[in-house]
Amino acid sequence: MKTFSGVLLVSLALVSLQSLGATRKSDSFSAATKDAWITGKIETLYTVNRHLNGFAIDTDVDNGMVHLTGLVESDIDRDLAVELAKSVEGVVEVKNDLTIEPKTARQVAAANAANHDGDRSFGTWVDDATTTAAVKSKLIGNANTQGVKIDVDTRGDVVTLSGRVRSSEEKQLAEEIARNTGDVSDVRNQLVVDTATR
Repeated sequence: MKTFSGVLLVSLALVSLQSLGATRKSDSFSAATKDAWITGKIETLYTVNRHLNGFAIDTDVDNGMVHLTGLVESDIDRDLAVELAKSVEGVVEVKNDLTIEPKTARQVAAANAANHDGDRSFGTWVDDATTTAAVKSKLIGNANTQGVKIDVDTRGDVVTLSGRVRSSEEKQLAEEIARNTGDVSDVRNQLVVDTATR
């Protein structure tokens, strides 16, 4: 009877640990998805705000903690960027490492806008941002891809994947996931296989 009880206790403990692992993975996916949503929301606020050069501000979100880097033109713009970030639901704290450089901020914003947007209309930009978010969410949600480590960029329904993956199979899977998302017309797979990322 003791042996049976011991086996039962061990079995229950293993089931509990597996359940805990599944819960943690689910929580991790949920947190990553929420962070991606917060990032998109903040970057959209910066882009549509006439006082800020959204292309000169970089936003990084980790578990609701927002880290702002890049350039702004004045103290007022720096404070505005922080307050806008704080206004987004789910933001826990904002770390402000924005640098004030009036002329440089305008140049960086112009260069980034030219490199990333060219002649895209706002509507096209929103469509592309939506596709990027959808692909990123699918990559994060797939247990066989390290979606957090894969960069996704969309321009005119063409998705570019970059970053490092663990295997050629993961690289191919990421491409197929992107290709089967929304209105994606083509995928440029620039992922690098690096076994050290395991």
